[in-house]
Amino acid sequence: MADIAMQLHIGADADTVYAAISTAEGIHAWFTTTATADQEVGGLHALRFPGVDESWRLRVTEAEPGKRLVLTGENGPWTDTRQTYELLTPPEGGVTLRFTHSGFPAVDDAYRDFTFGWATKFVQLKAYAETGEPAPFFTG
Repeated sequence: MADIAMQLHIGADADTVYAAISTAEGIHAWFTTTATADQEVGGLHALRFPGVDESWRLRVTEAEPGKRLVLTGENGPWTDTRQTYELLTPPEGGVTLRFTHSGFPAVDDAYRDFTFGWATKFVQLKAYAETGEPAPFFTG
């Protein structure tokens, strides 16, 4: 199995960053404008992307507001993969987002595309969390 692991510092508080990754309103502001998101354990995130026929579904398997969110893929290319968002609060302020997308069966072209994709999407997340200005990567 292959994992994608990333870390970035965001100049915002943990509640702001957590809302951006766990709520439909937050996801619409940096990732995709066509998403639904339940926040409770057992809830579902459904993300739509241009040119993709069905929503990619992720089940909330852990949710600790302001600290940790874990989503498990139920269909599409993320089936049986796990996205873990950990929010750390360093003494200098802001948030360190530690992200792991684990469980890819191989380091293949799709894995490489997702690695690059997450890096580009987190630029959008950082900008949104720090400014409050929506700039979704995918629209429509």
